[in-house]
Amino acid sequence: MTACSAGSITSSSQRLSVSAVSVVLFLAAIIGIADLVQAQVIPANLEGLLSRAIELEKSKDYAGAEAVYKEALVTSPDDPEILKRLGLVCQEQGKYDESTEVFQKILKRAPVYPGVNSLLAISYYGLNKFDKTIEASQKELTGNPKDKQARYYLALALSASGRLFEAIQQLEALLSENPQNLAVAYQLFVDYKAAAQKAGQRLAEMSPDSEFTHAMRAEVLADNERFDEAIMEFKEVCRKNPNFPGIHLAMGQVYWQRKDLEKSQQELQLALAEDPKQPLANYYLGDILVTNQEYSQAMPHLEITVSVYPELARAYWLLGKCYASTGEPQRALHVFEKALEQDPNYKEVHFQLHELHARLGNKEESQKHLQIFERLTREDQNKDKEHLQESLQKPNR
Repeated sequence: MTACSAGSITSSSQRLSVSAVSVVLFLAAIIGIADLVQAQVIPANLEGLLSRAIELEKSKDYAGAEAVYKEALVTSPDDPEILKRLGLVCQEQGKYDESTEVFQKILKRAPVYPGVNSLLAISYYGLNKFDKTIEASQKELTGNPKDKQARYYLALALSASGRLFEAIQQLEALLSENPQNLAVAYQLFVDYKAAAQKAGQRLAEMSPDSEFTHAMRAEVLADNERFDEAIMEFKEVCRKNPNFPGIHLAMGQVYWQRKDLEKSQQELQLALAEDPKQPLANYYLGDILVTNQEYSQAMPHLEITVSVYPELARAYWLLGKCYASTGEPQRALHVFEKALEQDPNYKEVHFQLHELHARLGNKEESQKHLQIFERLTREDQNKDKEHLQESLQKPNR
């Protein structure tokens, strides 16, 4: 676990230098100017130790750095920055009991020393002491509410304690501030999944044979691609409550995934009879109609979809095919470009643009999109070969 983000090595070194200079001035005031040169021997030695410890940290020799920091503490036993660095290198070695003891020594004298409660929380988390992790994180956040590290470990500890919805709140806030944080996004996925399972268990316990429980089971089965079983559960929902909200859309999706387009179309039309603007029902029905080359009928459904889900590249691709096939090339170009805004490597869109530009006499544009399509196709083929080789190299078990 890398938990050294609170305070850089360089800034710590600078603060240690200030601490050492303070020692020099204090000694000079007591023993007089005549003895100042002799007093400087101690801080100079301390500076050398700290420089060596920092170099050892940089080379990831944490055990070596630990030994040097302990040697430095003989000279300056209560220096909080030396103690903080010692706690960090102990953490890096997984010595959480020792790091906890060091951080507590700092906090005993300075209960809100910057960053130390956050580091203590990490050590407690490493020891599976989740209540103490929460307590230490909250103390850090009292003084520094924006501390991302403290908020992250607070979320982890809340999750490990079964307080999933509180954890999700923390993670959602962190992700909104930094949408590219993969660790937070992954933990959010894990917690949402656990929360859904917990809610499902509660529902099944409350009413094991209700239409809601059967609908939940159907959704789980569909997610696991057990489509026939999912359809049986959805039919049981309809038997118990023919007016169950969203049932026809749900069944239409499962039939679509199972490639049973005729039954999917029937269910989706029932869903649209209930709600003509339902975007997903319009999307799936539009897809089926394009597959059946019923382009004019598909267009209004796909137009509704992209108005609600402008990030859905495939809906733009389908709509572009409709426009291109019904003699509206400029509208087709526009929506194909919209698809590429969402996914620049959508190779099927590049192929459509190649054909469309060729029909319009735009040879240069047509050739450009053909080359992109061919490059993306080669890349996909190479990935398939790599996956095949990897699977062949795996030993049989």
